[in-house]
Amino acid sequence: MKQFEKATEKYGKQYRGMQERQVSDAPSDARSIYKMNDTYMDVRTFFDEWRGGVILGLAPIFIGLIGIPFFFLFPALSVFFNGISLGSGESAVAGEFFFLGLVWCSWLGFLIVFIKYLLWIFRMECLVQRHIVVRFNRKKRKIYINRPNFAGGNQVYDWDDVVASVDPDDQVVTKKRKREILMLFFFKQRTGAEYHDVVFLGAPLRSDHELYALWEYIRRYMEEGPESIPKPKCVTSFPWPWRSLLAPWSFLENKWAAAPWSPRMIALVLIASPVMLLHAVAHWCSLLLCWPVYWPRQLRRESTASEPV
Repeated sequence: MKQFEKATEKYGKQYRGMQERQVSDAPSDARSIYKMNDTYMDVRTFFDEWRGGVILGLAPIFIGLIGIPFFFLFPALSVFFNGISLGSGESAVAGEFFFLGLVWCSWLGFLIVFIKYLLWIFRMECLVQRHIVVRFNRKKRKIYINRPNFAGGNQVYDWDDVVASVDPDDQVVTKKRKREILMLFFFKQRTGAEYHDVVFLGAPLRSDHELYALWEYIRRYMEEGPESIPKPKCVTSFPWPWRSLLAPWSFLENKWAAAPWSPRMIALVLIASPVMLLHAVAHWCSLLLCWPVYWPRQLRRESTASEPV
């Protein structure tokens, strides 16, 4: 952290004005725009495809903690109230009372441990808002980040304070495929906040070229308006099941593009298809167990307004 803080000191002066400098000749929405109009544009964040692993890991525990009371513990209460054994219908003995009490205490103990230590992990994919959205308001020159409170919360920054993970002096023209992430930094030296902030923007990007093209798309929208960029093919935020099938495919997409329909790649897809299908189901369940993104009233009014609110 000391090295990081020392490195960020330069950002107070360096990269000022990078919002005005062109970095690509071919701006692209990179399959990352939810909505765009003359006032604001909503952009998706990176890690949507990664969700599903927590469901696979913790779902059996979660289902067990919820299901055991209904299938066993609640019916077993009749033993305490009536004194009749569940299996034989005869009078319950002391050992049975002790065993059922031990099971109840164990279940309550597991439930407390889950709520205290595991629920926050579960809420990274479930029982939380469905997406993180970054809204760019070109009229007010503001950036609005809609996140859960435990993930940084809602934040508002000036457009002129953002530092993107591109170098304005280096126009990338290569289209060599590899996974890239467009990162937007908000350093406290520039924002005046107590902490640094960062968001990972866009769909899984396929190359440096696409990374620079997405930043150029956002930059031109904010600086020149929507008429200066191609009309986006907006992605839906609704959890259609076939979109979840694309999530596991994104991890193989670059390998497939490097050698499409080769025997090795066909064999890899066939071998990985059961795991990919399981991931797709878990990904879809994760989206279904979440709710749509909600903008608080004041933030909604401010982020969609073309004039000061």
